[in-house]
Amino acid sequence: MDRPFVVHRPTGTRARIWVWALAGTWGLAVLTMGAGNGVGTAAEWSAAPSLSVKGVYNSNLLLSGGNNEVIGHWVTPDLKFKGATENFEVQGETRADFIHYYGSNERELTNLYFPLRASYRLDRHSFEFDGGFTRDNTLVGELQRTGLVLGFTQRSMWTAMPTWKIGITERLSWKSGYHFMDAQYQDGSRLGFANYQVHGVNAGPTYHLTELDEVSLTGEYNLVRIPSVGLESTYYGAQGSWVHDFGNQLIGSISGGSRLVSSAQDVPAIPGILGILLGRSRDRTLTSEEVVWVYRGSLRKQFERTTVQIDGSREINPSGFGRLLQTDRVGGSLSHSISESINLSVSGALYFVSGLSTTEGSRTLPRTTFFSVSPTLSWQFAQWWSVAVSYTYAERAVDDLDQRYNSNSTFIMLTYGGDKWSVSR
Repeated sequence: MDRPFVVHRPTGTRARIWVWALAGTWGLAVLTMGAGNGVGTAAEWSAAPSLSVKGVYNSNLLLSGGNNEVIGHWVTPDLKFKGATENFEVQGETRADFIHYYGSNERELTNLYFPLRASYRLDRHSFEFDGGFTRDNTLVGELQRTGLVLGFTQRSMWTAMPTWKIGITERLSWKSGYHFMDAQYQDGSRLGFANYQVHGVNAGPTYHLTELDEVSLTGEYNLVRIPSVGLESTYYGAQGSWVHDFGNQLIGSISGGSRLVSSAQDVPAIPGILGILLGRSRDRTLTSEEVVWVYRGSLRKQFERTTVQIDGSREINPSGFGRLLQTDRVGGSLSHSISESINLSVSGALYFVSGLSTTEGSRTLPRTTFFSVSPTLSWQFAQWWSVAVSYTYAERAVDDLDQRYNSNSTFIMLTYGGDKWSVSR
């Protein structure tokens, strides 16, 4: 649809600075309230350092055609910290992965993780902040979230999610929140990745029907901006959820609702005769709309020495591909304590990924399937020492293009836990 003008909205560095100033103010307020509340009351602060060394092998690191076989090593220093007073809690982590791969795809990488969570509680009000910074590669965080293989490059992700909850009665409460994401890809323009930014708000009531049942209704609105391709998308709607405790340590939850997805993409004019021949002699904005049903369900059972969980979901995700994705996922996990020091776990997931809200200018995305399963055996053989061995089988398929790639990977990891540092008063 042609429009008489194109609206250019402010994005980029200035918007990120404004959002992080707002999020930082919220986080600082929570920390300040907590620090102030700690005066004259009991408080405990602790830090737990660790160091891991891992040797890895992967038969197809990039999950694509060609020779992508590598071996490598990871060195991971980590420091987890936690603090708490009567009404205030804060916890976070500082972790780095120093990675070196050898072979047909020799490369050196550094992953960084700085998650932070803080909460402050009053009689009827509670304030929380969840966010941080993550720098990893697209075949780690982005693949796990979206199920889409986007090649291999480093991604820097900032997140901020402040929330406020107020208790109206003993059973009824209201929760409001804001969330922000900003993703930047290393050499993105050269490799075909698109940076994006997400702003979202949500609010709704929660009601405890019984001691075993909780229901909630949530409305949300999300705005996704992908400046490099001129795309701006929104999706909003409402969903209901129910959580039930069946007893005997069996807990289930289900939620679902609809989202109206709208996209507007700026298409610049092509100058000269070519623009006239192609019908692009002036700037225009292409639009599209569609309704998507989203859902999530999970069931978790705790036995004496075993934990089993299954879950399924349909989500709308932004991605470095340059458009919104619909991700359908089915997964499960099992963890069993063979003894006090030996643990066996298995996790797996199956993804079906497709593109949403297509316009003429959208990049084509054929339906993609991704599957992975990972058994892991860990053994704590001393007070501060443990070793883990894991194997992963992964497969990616694009049926429309008759493409199917798989990989076999394994690692052995040695971890030194160190002594926990703690201070209390």
